[in-house]
Amino acid sequence: MRKEIYRIWADDPRVTLTLFLDGEKRGAKSAVIVLPGGGYVANADGEADPIALHFAQMGYAAFVLRYSTLYDGFEVTDCEENPHTKFPEPMLEVGAAISFVRDCSSELGIDPGKITLMGFSAGGHLAANYANKWNTEAIGKPLGIPAKKLKPNGSVLCYAATSLLSLGDSRMPEAVFGTDSVREEGLKSYSAQFGVNADTPPTFLWHAKDDDDVPVQQTIDMAKALADKGIAYEMHLFETGGHATALSVGLPAEAWKDMADRFLLKNIK
Repeated sequence: MRKEIYRIWADDPRVTLTLFLDGEKRGAKSAVIVLPGGGYVANADGEADPIALHFAQMGYAAFVLRYSTLYDGFEVTDCEENPHTKFPEPMLEVGAAISFVRDCSSELGIDPGKITLMGFSAGGHLAANYANKWNTEAIGKPLGIPAKKLKPNGSVLCYAATSLLSLGDSRMPEAVFGTDSVREEGLKSYSAQFGVNADTPPTFLWHAKDDDDVPVQQTIDMAKALADKGIAYEMHLFETGGHATALSVGLPAEAWKDMADRFLLKNIK
């Protein structure tokens, strides 16, 4: 298994893109870029390398993007908050990652038309918002990269926070907006279920009904928004499992990886 870590973002050296590539699997590959959860407090390790390793073993070129979060880890008592979490910067980091993967596609045997974002919880929030906004000036202009290089070809949203309006005491709005005062319309601007449009790519969603951290209704509402706009999607809801189950080994959602794989094979062409 080949593993390499790339620095792709000069503004924050903590942002890294880690590649997992199974050298025994030949031919043009689909790529997945994994965005871990962690509530924008930190990047959750269980939703990072283990996910990418699993999909690399399935035949994908799998990357983990450790994007800007409030802290380097979940022990925050003596840490200064990271100003780079304020949006749109994390979305720009995603754009830089997609562009980097496309630039390296020939070398790594990747089909540049098959690059999927895979986000968990807060990482799902980031993936879903980027998937709606990749073709806007807010992304392309700061990066100075043509939109065609920034396009995600698909999304996999795993118990994703698709709305900032119903997250209880989560620190996500604080991370997204910094010290700015925020009204409802501001929260909606970075709530992906309100921003689905014709440029949103095919999307696979899954969630456990007993999730106490991100309400399952968010995934249901996101699926409805995709349906209303005619975007290809597939949604799976599981009776139990809670939140942050990642690979979900031994849980009802364990099959989500194969389900997502079949969806991507069918819809990312």
